[in-house]
Amino acid sequence: MIRIPRLFPGCLRAAVCAAFLAAAAPVAGQATPPSAPVPPRPAIDTSYVEEGEGPISLPLGVGIRVPGYNRIDGVVLPWGPLVSLAGDRIRIDPTITYRSNLGRIDPYLRLRFKDTSGIGFELAGGRGTFTNDGWIRSDLVNSLTTLGVGSDSRNYYRSDRGSASLSYETTRSGFVVTPSVGALTENDWSTGSPVSHANAPWSFFGRTDRLKMRRPNPSIARGHITSGLARFLTEYAADAVNASLDVAVEHAFDAPPTRTCKLVGGDVLVCDNPSGNFTQVTVASKASFPTFGAQHFDFRGHAVFTPGNNVAPPQRFAYLGGAGTLATVDLLALGGDRLMYVEGEYSIPIEQIALPLLGNPIVSAQYAAGAAGIGALPDFIQNIGAGLGVRFIKAEFHIDPNYKKTAFSRKHAFSIGISL
Repeated sequence: MIRIPRLFPGCLRAAVCAAFLAAAAPVAGQATPPSAPVPPRPAIDTSYVEEGEGPISLPLGVGIRVPGYNRIDGVVLPWGPLVSLAGDRIRIDPTITYRSNLGRIDPYLRLRFKDTSGIGFELAGGRGTFTNDGWIRSDLVNSLTTLGVGSDSRNYYRSDRGSASLSYETTRSGFVVTPSVGALTENDWSTGSPVSHANAPWSFFGRTDRLKMRRPNPSIARGHITSGLARFLTEYAADAVNASLDVAVEHAFDAPPTRTCKLVGGDVLVCDNPSGNFTQVTVASKASFPTFGAQHFDFRGHAVFTPGNNVAPPQRFAYLGGAGTLATVDLLALGGDRLMYVEGEYSIPIEQIALPLLGNPIVSAQYAAGAAGIGALPDFIQNIGAGLGVRFIKAEFHIDPNYKKTAFSRKHAFSIGISL
């Protein structure tokens, strides 16, 4: 503290103090300058950039496609990368498929282009094992029933084939309509054994049964088929209603001449078609819709027509019989280039019972009728049935009111099916 001598008068002392404080004020301000403004912190970007998948991917992480199993190929194990370009408008799908029972590795390539306007183009070609009976059961269900109980609801042939198709897809009011045209060329040969045999892949049950894993596989007419294709596919899905109609037409300009046709378990029929040319129409339809409350009705139909007098070669035959179609008939005992099949099922859930993981038990009433033959359709065989099931599995009992019509049909049949 600075002292002012007392010798100065009071007024003088006051003046000196005021002058001193005035001089000291700016010095004090300079000794403690105001803090500099803090610049704002930069905003932290918490967003991230998704790395898009490259054009080449490996399905299931290693390139393995969904495997299969049947009584001719054994284990069917496809492998291959998937190439997707131009926002998936172009897809290149090469595969090689190992077939354990045949000891073969089959190459196949599918190239697909689909524009945003709905126009599509597809090229496909390679070697494989083919069937006309894929409509009876899905690939997965047929593989499981073959491995489990030896029930393979397909006949097969081998082929080198190439195809091309041009399609246009349009959507309106719940309908998806896809007409297409194309061409097919193939070289076919028989596989398996046309007579009873002991060389069949393994299954848990039915592996020695002559109507199951050891069931003969019909021979076909070896040779080339070149044909034009047309197809009209209509699908509808809205308000728990699902329906589809698929009409495919094939006209063969060049095919193996067919002179004698023979069905396994049937009579030898003379089918004179020296030119080999034929026209075949295949119609597949499905409908599923609710009725009252939780009750439900399902319909399925399949038909194969070969107009005119020219019989199609056996690689174009379609078959009926067994739990997938007519349960009271031996598995695929009916077949030919003409086929008609319809079935309907009315399902009633028991809502008062709810089982853990399985849901409500379902009671169903079923009706099926069908026929298949060469050159003409024989009398229809009818099945009336009832079923009881839960999620994924169902037991069915069928009767044939007129079972004595054929040597390979029975009065009744019991079956347990898989529902996926």
